[in-house]
Formats: sequence, structure tokens, C-alpha cells
Amino acid sequence: MALCWGIILYPTIGILISFIIFLKLYYNYCFSYWKKRGIYSPTPSIPFGNASGLYTGKECLGELFMNIYLNIKSKGVKHGGFYFWGRNVYMPVDNEIIKKMVIRDFENFPNHGLYINEELEPMSGHIFNMEDGKWRNLRAKLPSAFTTSKMKKMFGEMVKLQSNLTEHLDIYETQSKPVNIKEVLVLFSTDIILKNAFGLETNCLQNKDLEFIKHGRTFFDDQWSTFNNTLVITTPRKYLKWMNFKVFKKEGTDFFTKVFKDIKDFREKNGSSRNDLTDLLIRLTKSNPEDDIFKDFNGKGRIENLTFNEFAAQAYVFFEAGFETSSTTMTFALYALATNPKCQEALRDEINGVMKKYDGKCTYEAMLEMDYLDHVVDETLRLYPAFPIMPRICNKPYQVPGTDLVLEDGTLCMVAMMGVHRDPDLWPEPEIFDPNRFTKENKATRPSCAYMPFGDGPRVCIGKRFGLLQTKAGLISIIKNYNVTLSNRTINPLKFDTRGVILKTKGDVWLNLHRI
Repeated sequence: MALCWGIILYPTIGILISFIIFLKLYYNYCFSYWKKRGIYSPTPSIPFGNASGLYTGKECLGELFMNIYLNIKSKGVKHGGFYFWGRNVYMPVDNEIIKKMVIRDFENFPNHGLYINEELEPMSGHIFNMEDGKWRNLRAKLPSAFTTSKMKKMFGEMVKLQSNLTEHLDIYETQSKPVNIKEVLVLFSTDIILKNAFGLETNCLQNKDLEFIKHGRTFFDDQWSTFNNTLVITTPRKYLKWMNFKVFKKEGTDFFTKVFKDIKDFREKNGSSRNDLTDLLIRLTKSNPEDDIFKDFNGKGRIENLTFNEFAAQAYVFFEAGFETSSTTMTFALYALATNPKCQEALRDEINGVMKKYDGKCTYEAMLEMDYLDHVVDETLRLYPAFPIMPRICNKPYQVPGTDLVLEDGTLCMVAMMGVHRDPDLWPEPEIFDPNRFTKENKATRPSCAYMPFGDGPRVCIGKRFGLLQTKAGLISIIKNYNVTLSNRTINPLKFDTRGVILKTKGDVWLNLHRI
């Protein structure tokens, strides 16, 4: 019997030891990449490289890359490298190099390099993932959905929904109960998106169990989905395709596909038009030779019309982005204002003063005059950028300006926006919430790429203007009507949720409301 066990055990131990030796040699080879090129890299560890903090729950993705950025910057160098598992990643920390990568030399870094597999998962074929010519042509068309005249109309719709928000919050205020503000703002944001982008009347504040909320949340709140999203950013696409990797849950995909098909079919059948994002996407699904929208971005030739799956993917990403990011930004802003009462009072004074000039009405023009509101939102996004990283793929050999380093084709490059935003060389006392950093005079003293909450260059977020309007509409309504203080149910100082890509709080933000 002992002989039989030995026959089985000894070869197994031998195989295991051989595997460990192979793994050690493999990682040593991978982890020598930057050293061979004379580039500084923080010391990696097997198997996570420099990402162990992420997988042990000590850091969120934004914190991980921020800390790598600050580590590299502390060495007095312009750039460095690090390792995500066995993958080598380039990180610039010099502002001029960052500016050249995302703006001047954009042609070398035009794509995010994120996982896209339209055959397996049609919803992955949205504009954030699209690449090269396909991205360029669609990107050139979408800004027409966000013109000034349309923004003004959308803001009017947002203002109409403000009364629903205050009525809901009054319930908590009259009962002297703290409110989970993120929960409420998710519902408010969903009403705004569904109304302005898709023409749907929902009143989620009265019916928080709508399927839109249920399926929208799974993409960001489900632990496995958020782990998937992390892999999507850092794992080479060819490996994910080989694994038939999936990001989206089938139930959510089926639900949104049906909703968008029903909306499209209804408008086409009834000839109805709202001149909104959905109308624009529907136009892009038709091959109308008389429609100027099918000329390419240079005004020559033609672009192919969108398939229905591509139509649905664009509608989906707009819903998801607004669903989560705007409500998160409002939540962070209210936390900052609750813990900085002088800033809150200054914002309230500005809102009341400007609205008085407009007969107490919250108009688009009134909102544009609220400079301190701009500063509060900007400072919130500096400290808490919703998407705290900016991945780029080098698409051909590129010599980093002012250095001897040549990046290879296919190199993953990471701009750590949260690191840039908390760089003490750019932002004195970076952890302090100070909206006056964004006065015209102070903005003029900083380099252009010191602040990039929506990205920068040609791939700047297409929904930036809408997201800012949505955030401001919510903040105006709440700060005008309530004095907000922090409930003792809130984790303070804030900690970040370590599970996903979007920067979110660990635990909920609970506020006490006092009617004014």
C-alpha cells in the first residue's frame, strides 16, 4: 500500500515543484521587462505584479494606480513601468508626456484597448470600446445629440424632475431620518436619462423596483461583474476571446435589447420624433443617401449605417454611464459639502442670488451664471473622478519625447488620473476640498492636462456636457432646499469600494436633511 502511495505521491510532488520553478522563472522573465530598458518600476511580487493591493482588497483600482503614479513621481523621473500580473504597463508621470500621448500624438494612442467581442457580446460594441475608423466615424456624429440648444432643452426636463426629488427627500426630513443619498440619486439620475435620451416617463423615485434599476445595478454592483471589468482593462484581448470571456449578464442584455428594440420600433411605426439621442441613433441605422449624417468625418464619402446591435450598444452605454457616474459624483459632492459647511453656505448663497435674478426660476441661463457651482463640481471630480484611469494602447513603435525609451506596438499605457489629480506638485495640499482651486486665476497657473476627469484629447467623454448638467441639476435642487450634514452612519473619512472600476464609496453615504 505504501509503495502504491509512493508511486502516486512522488511524481505528483515532482510535477508540482517543476511547475513552481517554471512559474518563478516565467515571472522573473516578465518582471525584467522594464529593468532591461532602464526604466524604473516598483518591486513586483508573484503572481499579481504590482496589483496585489487590488486583489487583497486593500486598494480600489483608482488608488492602486494613484499609488504607483506617486511612487514613480517620488523617484524624480518622467515615467516608469509596472506589472499587472505578468503584463508590463507603461505609466507617464510628466505632464508634458501625458499631454503628447493623449492630444498631440494621439494617432499613436487612439484606442483604449479594452475587451470587445461583438459576436459573443453585442453590447460590448459601444463607442467607449470602438476603435480606429469605426470609432472616428461614429464619434464625429454623436456630438450633434449634445448641442447647446439640446442641452438647454434637456436641462428644462431635468428641472421638471427636481420637484419629484424634493418631494421624496421631504419624507426623510419630516421624519428626521437620515437618507442614503446615493440610493435616491440613482433613481433621480435614471429618471433624467430615460426621459432625455429615450423619451420614457418612469418616476423611479416612486417605483425603485423598476427593471431598469435592477439590471443597471448589476453591471456595477455585482462583485463578479466588477471583477470582470477589472480584467477587461488589464488582460490582453486575445486571451479573453480565447476564453469566451463574458462581461454582461444575459438577463440584463436581453432586457435592454428588448427595451431599445421596442423604442426604435415604436418611433419608426408612428413616425414620432423627439430630436434626441435615440432619434440620432435611429437615423444612423438607415442608409438614406440624402441624409448628410452618412458623410464621413471629413465630409467625403460615406459611412456604413449602424446595425441594430450597434444601435443597442450605444444606447446601453449611455444609460449605464449616466446611471452610475452622475449619481456617484453628486454623492461625493454632497459628502464634501456636508463636511465643509462654509463651502455649502457659499454655494447656497450663489444659487439663491442667481435665481433671484431669474424670478426664482432655475433656468439654463441661471445655471450658467453659477460659477461657484462649477468650482464645487470640478473640485469634486478632481478628488473623486468617476473613472479614475485612462488606458491607451500604443499602436506602433513610439519614442517617448525627451527620452531614449521606445514603446513597442501593443504596449498598454496607463494615465492615472486620480494620481494626476492628487499630485502635490500640481495641487498643493491635494487631499483638501477647495473649490477655489478652479477660479479663472488659479486655473491659469496649471498645465492643461493636470485635470482630466472626462479624459482629454479626441477621446474625451462624449457625454461630458450631459453628465455635468445632470449633476448640477441635482445639486441645485438639494442645496437650495436643504442644509445637509453627515450622519454618524456614514464611514468618515471615506473609504473606497475595492471591487469595481468606477470610483465609489465603501458603504453608503447617509445625510441628515434640514429644510430651509
